[in-house]
Amino acid sequence: MTRNNRIPTNTLINGEKRTKPIDVPEIFKVLSPMIRRRLYHFAIHPNDQEDLCQDVLVRLYCAFKKFDFTDDTPIEHYVNRVIKNVKNDYIRKKCYGNQRQEMLVNEFIVNYQNSKTEHPLDKHILALEIGSQLQQGLMKLTVLEKSIVIYLLNDFKPKEIAETLNIQIKVVYNAIHRCKMKLRRYLENEK
Repeated sequence: MTRNNRIPTNTLINGEKRTKPIDVPEIFKVLSPMIRRRLYHFAIHPNDQEDLCQDVLVRLYCAFKKFDFTDDTPIEHYVNRVIKNVKNDYIRKKCYGNQRQEMLVNEFIVNYQNSKTEHPLDKHILALEIGSQLQQGLMKLTVLEKSIVIYLLNDFKPKEIAETLNIQIKVVYNAIHRCKMKLRRYLENEK
């Protein structure tokens, strides 16, 4: 399968009507150096310039199929607009990436400083306090609810708890729900 790289048009060149099809590869050979010169910018990394040049050429190739060569607007004007759009897209993308990187760095700095201010002793004291509050809350539960909570803390699944205690699984789920409600109420009243 061969590709047709020629665009059939009737064009006016130097005031003369031309019926010869335009050879796209030949146009690209002429336009490539101009595109590379226009993409040379301090904000565009040299490694990205070739990628952007190819992006411009792909956009031009797609656009040349629809371009009206009989219009008074020169091709150079259209090429310049495509180059400008590609450059602006690149710079916008880089700015967004830099802003995102700054936010991630700042988030890491905040997390690091927060972790430095929290001492292991503080964490241990908080864990003991929460543990004692939970133990006091567990004293308010029934015998069945206490046994279900103990099994849950030992990583049993509700189905396994039901089999172990010889009760229906629905009873286990209801007991878990009641335990959550009672513990929540107890902890809210403690505050």
